Amino acid sequence: MEILNRYKGFCRGLLLAAAMVCCGAAHAERVHRFVITINPQLTQIDVRACFDGRPPERLVAQSLDAAIALIGVRNESTGKAIKPKGYIPLKSVPDGGCLVYQTDVSRPIKLHDRTGGKIRRVGEDLAAAVGLWLWRPEQLEDDEDVALVFNLPEGISVSAPWAPVDGAAKPTFRLGHTPYDWPAWVAFGHFSERRIEVGGSHLRLAVLDGSPPVDVDEIAGWIAGSAGFVADLYGRFPFPQAQVMVVPNSRMREPTPWAFVVRGGSPAVHFVINQRRPIEEFHADWTATHEFAHFFLPFVESDDAWLSEGIATYYQNVLGARGGRLSDEEAWSYLHAGFGRGQADAEGLTLAEATQGMHRGGHYMRVYWSGTAIMLLADLQLRRMSGGSQSLDTALDALNECCGQPDNEWSAAALFAKLDEITQSTIFSDLLAENTDSNRFPDLSMAYRDLGLIPLGDNLDLATDAPYAHVRDAIMSGKSSQFTHASTR
Repeated sequence: MEILNRYKGFCRGLLLAAAMVCCGAAHAERVHRFVITINPQLTQIDVRACFDGRPPERLVAQSLDAAIALIGVRNESTGKAIKPKGYIPLKSVPDGGCLVYQTDVSRPIKLHDRTGGKIRRVGEDLAAAVGLWLWRPEQLEDDEDVALVFNLPEGISVSAPWAPVDGAAKPTFRLGHTPYDWPAWVAFGHFSERRIEVGGSHLRLAVLDGSPPVDVDEIAGWIAGSAGFVADLYGRFPFPQAQVMVVPNSRMREPTPWAFVVRGGSPAVHFVINQRRPIEEFHADWTATHEFAHFFLPFVESDDAWLSEGIATYYQNVLGARGGRLSDEEAWSYLHAGFGRGQADAEGLTLAEATQGMHRGGHYMRVYWSGTAIMLLADLQLRRMSGGSQSLDTALDALNECCGQPDNEWSAAALFAKLDEITQSTIFSDLLAENTDSNRFPDLSMAYRDLGLIPLGDNLDLATDAPYAHVRDAIMSGKSSQFTHASTR
């Protein structure tokens, strides 16, 4: 599930400056410096925000509840208090000046927001939504950035969503240019962040406190394996780095009862796990593959969640087969069962209506599985059109190469137009036009016939003599397959 983020006065720290050059931040001409301090009890965050040259007009926070958690703000130059107005005005702060503020993170606050609590106590550790405590410039220019420097108590580590600055004396991150209202989370605690190399990228894994304790080695192996399935699609992981946060909750039954992706700062995946379950159940579960598969696409706006969830659901099954977690028969059967659930849900609603009212009306099956069906149709039609030289795999590979920037939001229409351009076809826009304003589930009858998918009640048989049985097998194996039959679309 995906939920809905240089360089003059900052040259005092030569080590940090050198690190930022090596990490690509040297293009920024102005780098504001925010020093973030949390107390040993993990109940209050203090921020000292100093500006390189002219301050922005104001600082804003993503959560409406940030103003409630705010304890106080003052101009460091004059010592005078600054009164927030739903934002923090900076008119009184001089060029090169600083302000300081404090935020209470001792308790959950959700007076205004309906997106859940912003504070989570996980044993002795703390997970805090960035939108509750970080007041930041509403928008940064291309040549402007913010360095976030964490001043931590002894024995406390931080897991943050932003791109880290390697070699800094203290944990330091670049804020980057994702919109301020994209959600993100930071964790503080007694964990040790672990770096997992996968597909030419690295994941920064933080496993929070749990009782009983989590076997971090086993969980790291599960994360690496699931991310590896995703990296195998086109030989690399979609983003250079990502935050991975694991929250133990042994009261739940499944190994991974809840997980979600957020994009504020940079891509991040959060897993709530039952650490009492044997590790074999984690490896057999589809959740981690689903969440990492969201990274095949840039951020898709919430009104088009059928697209992002459809990609993730399609590939959780396809990659499960390619990685050996599922047999081909099991993967196709899971897809078939899901299509049945999607057909039974939200009758009378268009896909667009079901998506926009998904959380309110609970139409998850219609949204997820309609998107999955559209992905299957796109994959089959690309392979058929190109004689097997193109597929959904190759289209996503090219999309990641051209348009995988982590700070852009796309509509389904814009993203499908780009995929049409990449594939030199109208396959994606045609599927969009046929399905988003239709109150019927996508028509899979011809795809089933061509691929040899024979429904037997709730089960599925695979015909060996189907016209495109070899393509059905190629989808699940990841191997190319040439077409030898005429199109029957």
